[in-house]
Amino acid sequence: MATALHLDALTLVTRLHLLELCRVAVQVAQRQCPPPLPAGPGGAPRVYSEESLLLWALLRTLWRLSFQELHDWLVAWPALAWACGLPRGADDWPRVPSKAQQSRRLRAAGAPASEMLFVLLVRAGLWLGVSRGCDLIIDSAPILAWRRADPDAAVGHAPAHHPRPLLRGYRLHTLLCRGTGLPLLFRLSPANVHDAPFARPLLELAVRLLGLRPRVVRLDAAYWGLKLIAWIHTVLHAAAVIPWNPKRQKQRDGLPPTWTAEELGRRSSIERFFSRVMVFFRLQRPPVSGWSAVETRVALTYAAVWVVAIAAWQAGRPDLIRSPRLVLACLGGGGVMKRDVCARHRSG
Repeated sequence: MATALHLDALTLVTRLHLLELCRVAVQVAQRQCPPPLPAGPGGAPRVYSEESLLLWALLRTLWRLSFQELHDWLVAWPALAWACGLPRGADDWPRVPSKAQQSRRLRAAGAPASEMLFVLLVRAGLWLGVSRGCDLIIDSAPILAWRRADPDAAVGHAPAHHPRPLLRGYRLHTLLCRGTGLPLLFRLSPANVHDAPFARPLLELAVRLLGLRPRVVRLDAAYWGLKLIAWIHTVLHAAAVIPWNPKRQKQRDGLPPTWTAEELGRRSSIERFFSRVMVFFRLQRPPVSGWSAVETRVALTYAAVWVVAIAAWQAGRPDLIRSPRLVLACLGGGGVMKRDVCARHRSG
């Protein structure tokens, strides 16, 4: 425990300037994807800004809180409420949104702002030198649907290690930096879609949006294809590490292998990444329904991963960039955090 950082939320928000970063993400997202038209006359005006809403969602993801726990947390910690941009009420105390308003505004905002926040954090991490993006891995993982009636989910084949042959939900296609174990880009699809068509769009977007120049691209047998291998070699000038597809063994005559057993074994870092994210941030079966809600949840989760990494890097602890339990304070649950903050507020 002596080697841990245990940064609280106020320190994290102020040290990383998260409110300003959320403001930029909202502005860029609204330019790329204009928000819906405002409602007609009548009704109460909006009090809380979009950047504050995005920051609350990020903090809730980092500390795995419910809407009500975040509300109680902000009420008990006025300094954090001011840092999150909450307006001043009639009693000169912060006006804290209810859990219903948080949920409603988050659904209305959609996924663009959360996705842009993730992209800005990735670019900040690349600029700081947290990741170089030279050795890349592409793979996918299933996300189970929270409800069977989810209209955007589909039934697809489960991974080989899963006890059930079919799963209903989505597939999360991720571009990962192997050296740091951090996600660089992602795409979401229904569970019944094949993995192969997502490799080239992810790599093209990484080159255009993040300015990456990869030297090695590692993929599993599901992405096997001569056109993809040739494109990686000739356009990206990178080495493609792709094992033979067992279903296409008859087509391997005369083709040189693109991998060795040692190179192929280095793909295991993305499996460890999925294991950490799915379990720790509860992404294996998120309690949301619908494409936009699932996309928002994935973007916020990946943004939280980068917040932890950048906080550890700036603190001079690069060994903790993949350790949220050691970087963040009081990850035992919202009730523990609430009691600690209330005690601090009463004593101060």
